Amino acid sequence: MDGARCPRGFTLVELLVVLAVLGILLGAALPGFEQIGEASRMRSAVQHLLLDVMFTRNQAIKRNVPAILCPSRHAAGGERSCEGAYRDGWLVFADLDHDRELDPNEPLLRLAAALPDSLRVTNRAATRTADERIAYLPDGTSRRNLTLMICSQLRPELESRALVLNRVGRPRVARGWGECPPSG
Repeated sequence: MDGARCPRGFTLVELLVVLAVLGILLGAALPGFEQIGEASRMRSAVQHLLLDVMFTRNQAIKRNVPAILCPSRHAAGGERSCEGAYRDGWLVFADLDHDRELDPNEPLLRLAAALPDSLRVTNRAATRTADERIAYLPDGTSRRNLTLMICSQLRPELESRALVLNRVGRPRVARGWGECPPSG
């Protein structure tokens, strides 16, 4: 060899160019990741609610007494009260005296924690927060139609998810069922 050195590594300029390009790409990709995460939280919330509605129906049939699913802001703390909105959590109980109220002697069957702060549960028209009780009779019917729509306050442009309950008592999940209100 004639003493020429083979260059190894990167120059400072090359390293800065790579970091700048990487920063631009990450800046463009991060909002997309946030949207994917929020859509996943919405799917998870509606599936959780669907499973608990199906559990409520199953318990009404199995126990041969009405079963009620109601919103409860105290569900995470284990308190026995049906007040608040679905985004605060909910509970399921067997309605032994058929009054649709949670009494001290009635068994508490399930508690659900609050939804993520970025999610909101409304009626189909998104004009008010959903707080209706879901009641199943011993024959498995609900005898009313009800739609609970889950929207993102963080990203209102995301397609809504809705839990649709028919009079027969069969729940289903629908996408894009209503218009999510702008956050505000």
